[in-house]
Amino acid sequence: MLSISLELILLMALCLSLATIMQTLSGFGFGLLVVASFTLLDVLPLTATTFLVSLLGLVNSTTVVVKNRSTVKVPELKLMLYTGIPLMLLGFILLEYMSAHLTQFLNFILGISILLCCGLMLIGRDRANKQSGRGSFLIAGGVSGLLGGLFSTSGPPLVFQCYKQAWSIEAIRSTLLAVFTIGGLVRVGIALFGTLPELDIMFLIAAAIPLVLLVTQFARKLTPYVDAKWIRIIAIALLGLSGVSLVATSAPGIFQK
Repeated sequence: MLSISLELILLMALCLSLATIMQTLSGFGFGLLVVASFTLLDVLPLTATTFLVSLLGLVNSTTVVVKNRSTVKVPELKLMLYTGIPLMLLGFILLEYMSAHLTQFLNFILGISILLCCGLMLIGRDRANKQSGRGSFLIAGGVSGLLGGLFSTSGPPLVFQCYKQAWSIEAIRSTLLAVFTIGGLVRVGIALFGTLPELDIMFLIAAAIPLVLLVTQFARKLTPYVDAKWIRIIAIALLGLSGVSLVATSAPGIFQK
């Protein structure tokens, strides 16, 4: 059983607050930053971290989706879920197995995934004159689902796909949030059949919900005074460094055996 020390509580609160501020000011990065920082600093086991990210993401997105459900692109939403949900289940099974038997390899995959996601964020997302084909939504949904099952970080492939479409900003945001909400529900439901966090960690996760909500409100007040472009650059730089660090620390244990 993990002991809850003051250092653990402060470190967890710091990482969550930083990730929440970055998410609020730049529009992305919460899940990736939490998973990367918690894994690098050994704050919580990866299975507990992904459960935390899924739960907090679900709390943040549900109310917004209900208010904006009329602008959701339902046909494209269904396409992304057709492949996303089955591959999310596969990703979760892989997480359960590798977290028990192949921890270094799992951290290596996490590092590579973070670096690939950073690459997607850096690629320009010019709007298309016509909508992408069904296949691209199926692929984006599948990749997103696999990442969601493994690391609760399903965002980057979907963000890249949806922002290419000739949709209104409201439709893009509401469709993305709808996918995240449904995916979060599925991810939390699947997690109930896997390795659940211990009771003391569940207490910390419950305490993290009001913390994230409060920090979100604080960060929103900073929005008029902060250039989102620089926050985006800082967030990508932090994620890139985290990805490189995870790869560098886990690779020797994999390739020197």
